Amino acid sequence: MKKVNDLLFKFFLEPAVKITGILLLLVIMLQIFGRAFMSTPPSWTEEMSRFFFLWYSFFACAVTLRAKQHLGLDYFYRQFNPRFREVLDYIIQVLVLAFGAYTAFYGVQLLSIVAKRKAPISGWSMTWFYLILPIMGVLFVLISLENLQELWAKKKAKEGPAK
Repeated sequence: MKKVNDLLFKFFLEPAVKITGILLLLVIMLQIFGRAFMSTPPSWTEEMSRFFFLWYSFFACAVTLRAKQHLGLDYFYRQFNPRFREVLDYIIQVLVLAFGAYTAFYGVQLLSIVAKRKAPISGWSMTWFYLILPIMGVLFVLISLENLQELWAKKKAKEGPAK
């Protein structure tokens, strides 16, 4: 699982975060330039900035989750005894897995609803705007499965060799 995720994150997700972040920055700069030096900014910049912001945020969320750099309450976590922390780690990963599965499942269902709608300015199908939901859900499932596998391996290593 770790090798698959390593490849997925190295060759797809991390470059996607960088590309969408740069595109978001460029579109917003164009919009600011349009407001400052033109009578009206290009109309498509507002819609595209929303699109890139969504994709950038959700991709970055997955990268942050995998790197274990998401918001946490370490002070309280460290106050618990090691056995309770281990149980809590499993609970957290199961909750992340459930959230990812829920988001992926209902994200796919949402795509069929929004497929008939078009973005007002670009005319793009709204599917492109909402496609990030099932993608993010699947990424969360993959991350939580990798983390559960790590937790299981740590537990087995602590117990020692099987007899």
